[in-house]
Order: sequence, then C-alpha cells, then structure tokens
Amino acid sequence: MSYIRDRAFVLKRQPFNEHDRKYFLYGRSYGLLIAVARGTSLARSKQAGHLEPFSQSDVMIAEGKFFDKLAVARNIQHTPHENLGALAIMGSFCDLLISLSRPGISDGRIFDLISEVRDVCVGFTSEPTKERARLILAGSTLKLLDLLGFGPSFEGDLDVSPQSVTLLKFLRRFPLADAMRVTVSTDIMEATSSFIENAVSYTPLDKSPHGPITVHSILE
Repeated sequence: MSYIRDRAFVLKRQPFNEHDRKYFLYGRSYGLLIAVARGTSLARSKQAGHLEPFSQSDVMIAEGKFFDKLAVARNIQHTPHENLGALAIMGSFCDLLISLSRPGISDGRIFDLISEVRDVCVGFTSEPTKERARLILAGSTLKLLDLLGFGPSFEGDLDVSPQSVTLLKFLRRFPLADAMRVTVSTDIMEATSSFIENAVSYTPLDKSPHGPITVHSILE
C-alpha cells in the first residue's frame, strides 16, 4: 500500500457510511485530495478535531482500490467558526474550488490563495455587509479563475460602468485584503460582483455555484 503525505487545507466534509466522513482537501504538493476518514462522525473520534473545515493539517493518506483512506491528520492551523460571513465566503469559495479542480493536478499558487482567503475571513472584526462579503467572494473567485486560465478579459466594450472596470482591475492586481478597504457605492460593488459571477458560467462546472445565494441568505 502506498501513502501520500502532504500539508493540506480541509475544504469540505460530508457523510460517508454510518460513522465515516469523506473529506475534500487541497494539498500544497498534491492538489485536490479526496479521502475517507473512519469513525470521524463519532463523538469520541480524536481525528475529527484535526479535520475541521477551513483548517490546515498535515495528513497521510493511504491509496486504496475503491477509495483512499485518511490514515493520519495533525492540525497545524485552526480556523475559528464564529463569523457567519466568514463561513459563508470560505465555504462558497471551497465549493467552487472543488468543482473546478481535479485530483492529481497541483498548484502551489492555489494553496497560497486558499490561505489568503482564510486569513482575510479570519481577520473580520465584525460581520461584513452582504455587499462587502459578496465582493470578497467575487475577488477570491476572480483570482482563482485567473490561476486556472478562465479569467475574464476587461478589455473592449463591457456591460459595466467605468467604475466597475476600475474595481475589477483592482481586485485582480492587489491582495484580497485590500478589498476590505475599498470605498465605493453598493451598486458598484454589486455590479462588479455580478460580472465575476457571470464569468464563472463560462467554466466547465458540473453544477451551478451556490456562493452568492448563500452569502446573501446568511447575511440578509
């Protein structure tokens, strides 16, 4: 039996059989990893605490015939689960990343982007407005699309205002944290976010992303 060792972000978890969970992770060396951890839905599970969503862990995965098994996990960076806006943004971003990624393809820049999104969200000192949270998610999405080669062009005749074009170029060029300090009207924020969300429809997704709807419904 061969093993994979990597430092990975926990993107998502879902039930698998009665007491097990399937985990979706993104490793610095191996990219998207999908593995089952035995017994992690049980209250007495020690491993479950090392696999909290959006946290970072050192993992060892045993490659299996039908599915891979998460043999060892050691948490190295815990993510607080307190701010609803932060959880909505991170969950939506991770869901999109899973939909656009395939196992076996790694990109250290994407790993760093996950870390950047996490750091911005953890840094919220108060609940963001739904418009600001949507813009942060849109900025995260734009950076991900650029890394994957799906980034939209901002040249030519665009169906957005010059102010939105300026904001789009700003989001592409500058760190995500700077989007927290942008001072524009909510109309420009929403138009800019809508442009990026529309760009996602031109990617090879197998399902429609739930991000903007989730952010809006949680922060309404």
